[in-house]
Amino acid sequence: PGEGAFLNGRRITVRRPAAMVEIGGPKPLISLMPAEWQGRLSRVPYIPSLAYRLAMVANGMLDATFVKPNAHDWDIAAADLILREAGGALLDQKGRAPRYAGEVISHGALVAGSGELLAVLSGIIAGPDS
Repeated sequence: PGEGAFLNGRRITVRRPAAMVEIGGPKPLISLMPAEWQGRLSRVPYIPSLAYRLAMVANGMLDATFVKPNAHDWDIAAADLILREAGGALLDQKGRAPRYAGEVISHGALVAGSGELLAVLSGIIAGPDS
């Protein structure tokens, strides 16, 4: 980790766990959340900017978000750094952080968040065989 993430001179961090969670991303993926989470979810309206959605997780405005497949390095790299510096993570279907500037510059499904919620979302994009 580096020096942290800041917005207008104020340190930002991901949200702490709460009774209700706000989540962004495609409705079909959110509907796959386990039953014990369904009653705790508040789905936010569509946010077209992926980088902004990731920054909202970093700033604690959202608890987590799903990212549809085909995001490119330039769509997510900067927001991923901000998210990591704020205490969160962006993970792929194998639970790994994305790699950038390689031969392949687009990514499969990703999830952003922290803690237990991130683990739940990771399980969803990993599929039933994980």
